[in-house]
Amino acid sequence: MKKFVALVLVLALALTCFAGCSSSSSSSQAGGSSAATGGSDSGKQLSGKVVYWSMYNEGEPEAMAIQKAADMFMEDYPDCEVEIQWTGRSNQEIVGPALEGGEQIDILDNFSYSTSTDRYMDITDMMQSPALGQEDMTVEESLLPVLNLANAQSQEAAGLATDKYYGVQIAPWVVGFFYNKDLFAQAGVTEAPTTWTEFMEVCEKLKAAGINAITCDDAYMTLIPNNYLARLVGSDTIKAMSADAADPAWQSEQVAQAFQAMEALSPYMSPQTATNKYPAGQQEFALGDAAMYLNASWMPSEVAETAGDDFPWGFFAFPVVEGGVEGAGYTSVGGVPLAVYSESPNPEAAKEFLRYVLSKEVQDYLAEMGGAPATVGSEWTGARAECTDVIAAADKVASLNCDLSSEFVSAVFTLEMNKVLTGQTTADKAVETLTAESAKY
Repeated sequence: MKKFVALVLVLALALTCFAGCSSSSSSSQAGGSSAATGGSDSGKQLSGKVVYWSMYNEGEPEAMAIQKAADMFMEDYPDCEVEIQWTGRSNQEIVGPALEGGEQIDILDNFSYSTSTDRYMDITDMMQSPALGQEDMTVEESLLPVLNLANAQSQEAAGLATDKYYGVQIAPWVVGFFYNKDLFAQAGVTEAPTTWTEFMEVCEKLKAAGINAITCDDAYMTLIPNNYLARLVGSDTIKAMSADAADPAWQSEQVAQAFQAMEALSPYMSPQTATNKYPAGQQEFALGDAAMYLNASWMPSEVAETAGDDFPWGFFAFPVVEGGVEGAGYTSVGGVPLAVYSESPNPEAAKEFLRYVLSKEVQDYLAEMGGAPATVGSEWTGARAECTDVIAAADKVASLNCDLSSEFVSAVFTLEMNKVLTGQTTADKAVETLTAESAKY
């Protein structure tokens, strides 16, 4: 009898151990599964409201993606609520007064770090946590490297540390030449140019075929000369030139070369360029009356109605200027900054919500809706499809105007460059004017 009782006890103990092992294994698997999607099973206990004031308008691709992130977040964290105010592009005009008035805002976007450096919370811990859906990467590693680089440069310019994250960039954009593939084919052009010499050869072929090679308008006229000059002299020299109209570089052979290059390009510009007021140049391109237009990757959205669904979109990086300082990776690229407010009453939930916004699932959804995804491996679609390779190849970041900006640049350099580009003056006369006017600034 004693042996029987002992046997029963041993069997009972074995079953208990087996059940315990099975339970532990199941819990581990569940934990691993939830880590891929976040949520309360990941071990984070979050509750309360997260308020986000966004620059987007309801119905835009970016707004739909952000709303998807909010829905996913609230499903995984049922004790949390995400409230989004779609405030539009002028959001920064109202965010400051709202914060000063005590309004709860946990997440803000479309800002400049230099406006108020103490507004932004350190979110480095979130950026170094596993990316949702890509657990072999951190959030930082899952984003396009140029976006992190652009963010670091913006922080540095504002005097913030670059080894920390006070924000993150989404909705990337990149500058390059949009082109009409059908017009290229008509002119016998089979490949997009990669150097300035090849670019000029393409322009000649287009002109010979009776096609306006390039058009532009007053809003973006500066992009062509600025991109050429920046690649020729390099970003460090551009910064010095922006800081001082008396910098010796303004009187250099390289500046003269840039004016000469624009003079050589002027015969290939559409005759409408000189009088085009934005968005006339974009519309001219969208109607098929010119083959190329230099702009950022947001342009297809701006001309979608005119271009229609069947427009033969192509895109290539600004050509390398032979003999220049900057290489093929030098690119005007950026995004929309997103940050957690430093005095957020619910910072942990706000940071976790950002992790959902930056997840590959949400970014891929953004691409499906026609927006520009921020994650590595996500494909840009539709008219922006060829932007994918250009932004992936970028390894040195510049602003939209290649960081060439000052009163002297606007009042003299840009004005003279535009005259040369549209055939209203010569390169030599423009350089003379530049030299004479520089002493006044």
